[in-house]
Amino acid sequence: MVVTKKEPEPAPPTNGQTENTDRRFVWLQGTESSYNLGSKPQLSALPAHPLPPALLQRSELAASHEKFTPIVGLSKYPYKFCNKDCMQAIATAFFDRGQFWAREWDLYYLWDIEESKPLILVHESQVHDLLEEINSRFKLELKITDSQREEGLVLRFPDHPRCRPRYLGRSHTRDEYNSMTDQVPLISVRAPGEPTPPSLDAQAIEDFRQMIEDAWEVTRNKTKASKEKRRVDRLKKQKVFTDQLKRAQRYLGLRPSTLDGTSPTAISAVDVTRSAPFPYDRSVIFICVDVEAYEKDHSKITEVGIATLDTRDLMHVAPGKDGEAWRSLIKARHFRVKEYAHLVNNEYVAGCPSSFFFGKSDFVPLKDLLTSVAACFTPSSCADPGRKLNGGDSDQRNLILLGHDTLTDVKYLQDIGFDPLTLPNLLEAHDSANLYRVWQRQEQTTKLAKILEGFDIDYFGLHNAGNDAVYTVQSFLAICVREASIRNSLEVQQIWNDRKESKLAFEQDELRSDIEKDAKVWDDLEANGDGGEPVPIVLKKQATPNAKKASSTSVNVGGGCNGTFHPASAGGRDDQGRSNGSLSHDGIDGRSGQRDNSDGWGGSAVW
Repeated sequence: MVVTKKEPEPAPPTNGQTENTDRRFVWLQGTESSYNLGSKPQLSALPAHPLPPALLQRSELAASHEKFTPIVGLSKYPYKFCNKDCMQAIATAFFDRGQFWAREWDLYYLWDIEESKPLILVHESQVHDLLEEINSRFKLELKITDSQREEGLVLRFPDHPRCRPRYLGRSHTRDEYNSMTDQVPLISVRAPGEPTPPSLDAQAIEDFRQMIEDAWEVTRNKTKASKEKRRVDRLKKQKVFTDQLKRAQRYLGLRPSTLDGTSPTAISAVDVTRSAPFPYDRSVIFICVDVEAYEKDHSKITEVGIATLDTRDLMHVAPGKDGEAWRSLIKARHFRVKEYAHLVNNEYVAGCPSSFFFGKSDFVPLKDLLTSVAACFTPSSCADPGRKLNGGDSDQRNLILLGHDTLTDVKYLQDIGFDPLTLPNLLEAHDSANLYRVWQRQEQTTKLAKILEGFDIDYFGLHNAGNDAVYTVQSFLAICVREASIRNSLEVQQIWNDRKESKLAFEQDELRSDIEKDAKVWDDLEANGDGGEPVPIVLKKQATPNAKKASSTSVNVGGGCNGTFHPASAGGRDDQGRSNGSLSHDGIDGRSGQRDNSDGWGGSAVW
């Protein structure tokens, strides 16, 4: 409804409205408007194909391995992450007039560590769907880049119930989104039957706090300070992963300890045709775990694969190229849960539980799975039943837990009641995905299949837990041996230089393109016209809905861009893009005359 000042002897009102003779307007919350297109029913939803039925109920936890994007940050995607040449076209077609909100979104919520406000998220897969639609429309190749992940566009939160997003529901319009986010369940609400979560340690709290800050940052304008902070955080991660690779090589006899005074730059490359030249630090056993769960119900663990490598078995054995001679020393087990043997993944991945290529599969009842898995972590057997340790020793051996995206598999083991992280002889956990990042000097993780292909390792039957565990150990050995075989050599320097030059060339091409386009704009402006007539500054008082009648001055300063200056008391925009003040009559936000693309206007404007 619109309320205006009555003129003398007005015409009979229609639906409570009178003519707005002086072109003033009043905001009315929730009223349909040409500037609140997200709530207009005639706006067709995108995509044309609806989402499949949601698998979660309200307040249920998302799976631990899934990744999410802050939806408010995503709503600003073209203006924060796209090049200038395609930015406006993408914004007009998919974002500016409410299209972004007029599509199906599965919303998740996550309370910050202070429990002050919830962060609203969408699943990474739905971000990919949107980018694919944009790519199809404009023949582009948009994707989520490493730098965008570093900036917080896509995040994977710590694997703890307090830190994992919970399902909120499915929205189709901006009004539905606003209504749902205004009624986010309290932090204390848990799904039926969900146990009380364990407490968070100090490091987990700090990691979670940092990720939440990154997520909120992507919804705001970028700053030099935040970029520098992300750079420092990235350097810290790089050091952690690099140190992990060095320790792995020490355990394999491929690198000496610097405690003996050896300079890292003086360590020569390893001859892979001879046995490892250095001591096998701490005499460890690597135990790799891979778990497969049913894709439609992650609480149902269908397979557990375990592969082990005892460094005592490596003595006097030359590793060969990329550790291929050591691969035959890997021992493996493959457990299938009897009750779930009929459940085979085929929708998201091609499961093959019947195709274990490194031994015989063991079918175990669900009640015995814990005992069977735990037995594989005892040094007397590890993954090889009936096996005797070298020399007949029965001492408690040091263990290194290995995996590809290790913490996800640890979480599954914890779900069946076995927590390997609590074993007193477990030294640490290694992740082959992170070690490969060090070898490639890249920020993004790589799938196991791509790593195997990179080392020319033949593989069959991926997504069988037993096979995946063996292939993870093989890829781990390939990374460690390859780096050791060419370290401090001209070959490795050439590899790093080529990669650096390739990246620089790409960045320079992008920069050169932007500079050339900007220069052409200036050239065209210089070549055309004589500047025209002087454009006077026009100041005009404009009514606002503020009870204190705070002023809001519309300014036209050359170029015809009629923006509105909003004093603090007159409102403006909150940090979620919702309008809480006046708007100039051409839909241009007063901040430097740029159109507001958040589509968060929540009332009617009548002129």
